[in-house]
Amino acid sequence: MSKVWILNASPLIVLGKADLLETISSVSLKWIIPQGVLKEISQKGIADKYITQISAKADVDIITVPEIDPVVRGWNLGEGESEVLSLGRQENVGVVLDDLQARKCANVLDIPLTGTLGLIVKAKHMGIIGTVKPTLDRIIRSGLYVEPELLENLMRNLGELG
Repeated sequence: MSKVWILNASPLIVLGKADLLETISSVSLKWIIPQGVLKEISQKGIADKYITQISAKADVDIITVPEIDPVVRGWNLGEGESEVLSLGRQENVGVVLDDLQARKCANVLDIPLTGTLGLIVKAKHMGIIGTVKPTLDRIIRSGLYVEPELLENLMRNLGELG
């Protein structure tokens, strides 16, 4: 998994609502947050709190994206997703996205990708969290929809479901 990750707004918000940003902070050496993402979370009045939490155990860089990659622009995604993917492509680092269309774009463009659940799995493998089920329950209660089959497979693969 990448040592530097570019965060989109939805994983940042869901992890923040679940009070897990400080917990997953050490999953990466550095978190990059594009200005478009910061603008989105600032409108919700949570930016300062979430930036403080995610920077608990890692560096955080807020970056201005001067121009959206033309190929990314063609996907007609939101400002935050477009900035995340443009930076990911430009810097060749991983992106954290939950939006399906943005994930499809990352896959087509061969940009390293994970989502909120992927960060939790990485935290489990790193020993940052013990049992995943309570963490996943918090994330789901905070607004992340996870298909029941995906959740069951994830729990089984992590050895937490018979």
